[in-house]
Amino acid sequence: MKGLIAVTALMLAGCGGQQDQAPPQTPASYHIGKADLARATPNDICRARDAAFLRNLLLRVTAALPPGTQGFDFADFDARDMAGGKGMEAVLRFHSAGPDGHAQMMYAAGPFDPATCTVGPMAGGTGGGPHAAGAAETFHIAGNGGG
Repeated sequence: MKGLIAVTALMLAGCGGQQDQAPPQTPASYHIGKADLARATPNDICRARDAAFLRNLLLRVTAALPPGTQGFDFADFDARDMAGGKGMEAVLRFHSAGPDGHAQMMYAAGPFDPATCTVGPMAGGTGGGPHAAGAAETFHIAGNGGG
């Protein structure tokens, strides 16, 4: 009888544990922060659709960096509505060093299609983003590409 009680208690404890776990949430944003890279499952729409999205985007950007650029430290990716209802814009921000070895914040930005998670032709440079004070455009990335 004690064995049956113990088994029943274990079964109930197991059921209770399953009920306590929240069901996985469907990603609802396009933001990818540096800490998100360590998550077991992506919490952004684009990587949930295509696991290689961010890798492909990073490859596009690093291939277009100006000669002499050193290093690449991902900061974040975000896609948001542009002013005036002109669609969406994707902005990738990262730290990199110029030929002088001085690390600085850089960005790459371009039009973003939320239905397919594709980023069109991009422009990039130094600063916190294309609309940030003091930003300077220094390179371009042609074509459309996933990520």
